Amino acid sequence: EFMFECREYLPIGGDPKLVQETIKLAYGENSDAVKENRVAGIQALSGTGSCRLFAEFQRRFRPESPMYLPIPTWS
Repeated sequence: EFMFECREYLPIGGDPKLVQETIKLAYGENSDAVKENRVAGIQALSGTGSCRLFAEFQRRFRPESPMYLPIPTWS
């Protein structure tokens, strides 16, 4: 069953199945972090959009953590 068939758009966190499969792809299906449900994810609109969401998350919840940026940056 397609859970979004009655909506024109996805919920704010994106398609949960896509997010879970992407986590498995990035960390490995047999990763302890994945098996223990210690990895979270959301679907974002672009590379820079994803970076913006992460920067806001870090600012609010872990402001003391360093952030490393490459040169050049994406935008």
